[in-house]
Amino acid sequence: MASTAPGAGGALDFIVYGNNHYPGWIMAGFAVRIPRTTCRLFGGIKATSTLKNTAILVHGPKGCVYHINYILGMRGDRPPEIFSTCLEEDDVIFGAEERLENAINELDAALSPDLIIVFSCCASSIIGEDVAGAVHASNARARVIGIDTGGFEGDHISGCAETLSRLATELSTPGLTKKPFAVNIIGMLRAGPDLQELKSILANAQIEVNAVLAADARVADLENLGRAALNLVVCEVTGKNAAEALEQRFGTPYIVPGLPIGPGPTREFLEEVTRELGVPWTPDPESSSNLPVQHSRSDWKIAVVSGPTRAVSMTRFLAGIGIEPAMVVIDIDSGNVDRIRALAGERCRILVSPEQNEIREALADCRIDILIGGMMELPLCTGTGIRHIDMMHGSQKTLGEAGTRNLLSILAEERDE
Repeated sequence: MASTAPGAGGALDFIVYGNNHYPGWIMAGFAVRIPRTTCRLFGGIKATSTLKNTAILVHGPKGCVYHINYILGMRGDRPPEIFSTCLEEDDVIFGAEERLENAINELDAALSPDLIIVFSCCASSIIGEDVAGAVHASNARARVIGIDTGGFEGDHISGCAETLSRLATELSTPGLTKKPFAVNIIGMLRAGPDLQELKSILANAQIEVNAVLAADARVADLENLGRAALNLVVCEVTGKNAAEALEQRFGTPYIVPGLPIGPGPTREFLEEVTRELGVPWTPDPESSSNLPVQHSRSDWKIAVVSGPTRAVSMTRFLAGIGIEPAMVVIDIDSGNVDRIRALAGERCRILVSPEQNEIREALADCRIDILIGGMMELPLCTGTGIRHIDMMHGSQKTLGEAGTRNLLSILAEERDE
C-alpha cells in the first residue's frame, strides 16, 4: 500500500509508492502528469474500429495512426488496419488535398470496402485542409464520410459522440417500416461477450436487436437504424447525441436504462424496456436462484473508475452484494453524482474528471484494496499493493446472469488471496 507523509501542520506533502515520491499537491495545470483524456481523433477511431468492411483513413502525419493503433492494442481491442496519408513538411506548407483524394480512391480500388471514413487530425485541421471537398471529389464506389476530429477542438469523448451521431444520420435510410418489438443498442463499441449477453437478455423477452451502433455493425445494419421502435443508450456520454439525432430523424424514442449488472438491475432493465415497447413480460423467479452464495467482504475498500453509466451500474452491483465502494471516479458528470452517492453512501469519495495525480492521492487517502477500472488505471496500482481488475475493455463478462457469475468468481478469487 501507499504511505503518506505529512508536512507542516499535517498537510499532505507527498505520497510514497515503492521507491517513488509523488507531490501531494496538484499543480496549476501548466504541467499535467499523464492527462486522462486524449484527442477527438482517438474517440473517432475507437467508435468505428469494429465496423465491418470499413476502411479508416487518417489525413495527417504517420505518428497519429501509429500511436492510436498501439494504444488500442494495449487496451485489449483488436484494432483494424488504419491507414494514413502520412503528411510531411511540404504537405503542411503547400496542402495535400490531392494526396487525400488519391488515397481514398486507392483504398476503394484495393479493398472494395462498403464504407471509407476519413478523419482529420490536429495537423490537417490547423492548415485548413478541405477534407469534405476531397471526399466529394473522389470517385470511390464505397460510401465515404469525412469527419473533423482535430485534437484542439475537443477530447476523445466528444470525438466518439460526434462520430456515432454522424454515422447515424448519414447512413440511416428514411422511410423504412418499423418493427414494433425491435431495439437499437446505441453507444456499445466492443463486440465482446457483453454484447452477446445483452442480446441474449433481450431475446429472452422476445425483443429483437435491430442494429448496434457501432460494435460489429455493417453498413447495411446502420442503414436500417430507422426500423427500431426504441433506442437503448448503453453509454450516455457517447451515445446520447446519436439517439437524439435518430429521434429527430425518425421519431424513435430513446431511454438510458443503465447496464444490467446483477440480478436486480437485469430484471429492472427488462421491465423498463418491455414497458416502453408495450411487450408483455413476466420475470422468471428462478432466473437468479442458482447464483453462487456470496460471502461479502464489507471491509474491502474498493474503487470504481469508469464512465458514468458503467460506474453507476457497477456501484449498484457492489452495493447489492454488501460492498459499498470507498471511491468512485467518473470522467464526466452527466447528472449521476447524486445516484452514485445514494448507492455508495456518504462516506464514498466521488471524483469527477480528475487528473491522474488526484486519483493517486485519493487511492492512498482512502486506503483502497481493489481498483475496478481499465488499463489507464493499471500504473496507479503497480507497486502499491492495490489489486487491479480490468472490467472496462470488453474481454470480461459483466452483464446479465453470465456477467454476475463472472464478477462474483473474480471477487471470490480476490477474497481468497
